[in-house]
Amino acid sequence: MPELNLKNFSAGYCRDSMAVSNVSMKITDGSVTAVIGPNGSGKSTLLKGLLSFPGIYTTGQVSLDKLDIHLMNRSERAGRIAYLPQSPPIPAGLTAIETVLLGRFPHRSSWSRDSSDDIKIARDALDMVGALHLANKFTDEISGGESRLVNLASVLSQQTEVILLDEPGSSLDYGHAAQLWKLLSDLAAKGIIIIATTHRIEMSGNAFDKVLLLSNGKSLAFGNPVDVFRSDDLLSRVYNTPMTVKQTSPDGSWIVFPGGSK
Repeated sequence: MPELNLKNFSAGYCRDSMAVSNVSMKITDGSVTAVIGPNGSGKSTLLKGLLSFPGIYTTGQVSLDKLDIHLMNRSERAGRIAYLPQSPPIPAGLTAIETVLLGRFPHRSSWSRDSSDDIKIARDALDMVGALHLANKFTDEISGGESRLVNLASVLSQQTEVILLDEPGSSLDYGHAAQLWKLLSDLAAKGIIIIATTHRIEMSGNAFDKVLLLSNGKSLAFGNPVDVFRSDDLLSRVYNTPMTVKQTSPDGSWIVFPGGSK
């Protein structure tokens, strides 16, 4: 099982003013961790900082299996960590299956052709996200939500130990979003570490194993949903609006109601 460890980790676009600072958390086995917080709280910057994006300054430590992620070369990092941004570029002139096959790049030499194994992995990834029927459609012929599923399939085809997702449920209808979180839970059960930023906190109690709550670039809480959501007041203060938290089952499943509804 992989282990991801952040210790006093900070990231930002300016050395003198970090967008997110002093985040510490350890994820020792396959799990889905939600990064939640209002707009501008540093969620996206945190993910980019983990991967040393150009223009992002970082301090502190971040390691995968005790190896410093920032000391890995690009190829090594891509073989172990996959990332889906909030607004990924849509390759022009490619079909969905060709787009997914881009995720196989870390596993083959620069000029090699797609193998039969690569194609099978890509088709399986499309099937996992419920988009196999789009395989031969061009990316400019499908909807925004369908494009999101294709890009997610590309990330899954990368077959990494860690997957970072920035608002993976955006552009998805409620049914597909629910299927997405179920899929991520199934992948985590196989030992994959998944970290996803999201505004869909009403799903947190059922879909996520851990929750990191950010506000103004600071980590206010990290742990099991039952611990992070133990008080209505914490979320209400962070989101500056009444929030009601209800436990829906004895196993610790929670639902968050915005607006103080019951």
